[in-house]
Amino acid sequence: MPVSESRPSVSILIAARNEAPTILACLQAIAQLDYPANAIEVLIGNDQSTDQTAALVAQFITDKPQFRLYTIDSQGAELAGKANVLAQLARYATGDLLFFTDADTQVPPTWLDQMSQSFTSNVGVVAGISLPGITLPGITLPADFAIFHRLQGIDWLYNLTLVNLLENLDIPVTAMGNNMAVSRVAYEAVGGYESLPFSVVEDYTLFRAITRLGFGFRSLLNEQVLASTKAVGTLGAFLQQRKRWMRGATALPLWMVVPLYVQYLLVPLFLLLGWLAPGLAIGLYLARFAGQTGIILYGLQRIRQTKLWPYTLLFEIYQLVIGPMAVLYYLLPIPIDWKGRRFS
Repeated sequence: MPVSESRPSVSILIAARNEAPTILACLQAIAQLDYPANAIEVLIGNDQSTDQTAALVAQFITDKPQFRLYTIDSQGAELAGKANVLAQLARYATGDLLFFTDADTQVPPTWLDQMSQSFTSNVGVVAGISLPGITLPGITLPADFAIFHRLQGIDWLYNLTLVNLLENLDIPVTAMGNNMAVSRVAYEAVGGYESLPFSVVEDYTLFRAITRLGFGFRSLLNEQVLASTKAVGTLGAFLQQRKRWMRGATALPLWMVVPLYVQYLLVPLFLLLGWLAPGLAIGLYLARFAGQTGIILYGLQRIRQTKLWPYTLLFEIYQLVIGPMAVLYYLLPIPIDWKGRRFS
């Protein structure tokens, strides 16, 4: 059913750097959004790509006037990487709402309508949910690493469901930059990306600045805002991704950071406790496993992906192995490599 013509105007911002394998699927999904065409503009920033990204985008948007491609060459004085691209795109944007997604993400047709309805006069940020390793209409999982991909999806779902539950308690945590929207009022109130300190987790930096200024936050957990994103295919790339995320997590309040590290270090912590008090260790482990499984099953039910429930059992093994590896990798003096750029 078509949406009302009175919906707010929307600018969709996409930073693209060497995204030739995925950018067309992303743009095709956006072209199918169920939203008034005259209320949408799509701004793609080609961030010095060395592949066919720019050519593919240019060809795709030839007959689509609401799509615009910008070449991003220069960097702001304090900006770099993706934050620089989004800052420059935001200057061209004219929408009442700024929507952010990634070039390797495919959003559902109901994305704009559902997200925009959550904005009120005080809400500054609305977050949807993006998962790797899930199957949506028109999206096919690659055969290689399919189990690893789906376990990454369960991992994301578990943490994003926790974010949603905390949001219900009016505790803002974070938002994923590949499925996020901010009001223009809130974006301009914090001065945009130009006024924020550079971070490799630019989405969290913007989210934190807006919520600290007193704007409200909404975390949506339903199939209408569920997007599919490309999973990480190698262990090295996965550890790099976690290192980048953990860098952002250090800015969270201490009461949030400590549980994150406890979650990642379950094996050594339970082994130590088991040596001191075996009965207590077993009891706590079973309680934690039951709670974690319940949260995942709740999240799967909310996004109507209950067919993935068997992966909740494999996720326990995945988490016990991956967690200590991620912490160790984070502590090693290895720079963060993001889209071919290195950040200390």
